[in-house]
Amino acid sequence: MSNPLHRYHVILHAIASSPQGLGLAELAAATSLPRSTAHRMANSLREIDYVDIDPGTGNYVLGNGIVALMRQSLMQDKRLAAFRPALNLIVHGLGETAFFARFLDNRVNLVEALTPAARDRLYIYPGVGGRPLDKCSSSKAILAYRSPDEVETLLQPDDDLGGHERLDAVLEELHRVSEQGYAVCDGEIDEGVYSVSCPVIIGEMGGLYSVGVVGPAARLKDRNVNEIVSVLQAGAALAVEGLLAP
Repeated sequence: MSNPLHRYHVILHAIASSPQGLGLAELAAATSLPRSTAHRMANSLREIDYVDIDPGTGNYVLGNGIVALMRQSLMQDKRLAAFRPALNLIVHGLGETAFFARFLDNRVNLVEALTPAARDRLYIYPGVGGRPLDKCSSSKAILAYRSPDEVETLLQPDDDLGGHERLDAVLEELHRVSEQGYAVCDGEIDEGVYSVSCPVIIGEMGGLYSVGVVGPAARLKDRNVNEIVSVLQAGAALAVEGLLAP
């Protein structure tokens, strides 16, 4: 490993492969580098925010700089085709309109929606574009995995939230979403319209994309929500495979 860039790559790869991070001895062992070399190179990476120290464990973890870089890569327009198989899976599994959304430029945008091919009944097409951050299931499934401080900053300009009391309620709901793994919009935007969304979590990164299903409340609420979520999570997993494909 005479090439310094290769050694930096090995260090970052070792840290990224350990969810809890690595102590110095573990990092040296994982990279087959002398402790002094591993320490020096890890500290150099800290200077550009590619590596950080977990204050709780003292382990080396990935820094915000490289996480932001990975997020930007995963959000590129050319990656969006990865969601087509997921939408097809959801449509065929649930028989209602499937969609996916992404977080970009401090907005949640519904990027694409796919309605079933059958024409024996009416389906809801939600359109594309910006979504209310505190109401739409696609937004909730994304914001639940952003930091509370970031969510508060995003919601503050929205006069419709009604001050701190409404903001606290939104943050409480987002906490529930992160615990249960899905978000619901039950007539909050359009009466009689019901949607369920799940986050698309890539590695340990959430807050980038969500997939969901939307339809008449009378039809979707008649189904077991766990069945709906199971299909959505399968779609999300399929999307992750596409996003991470070379």
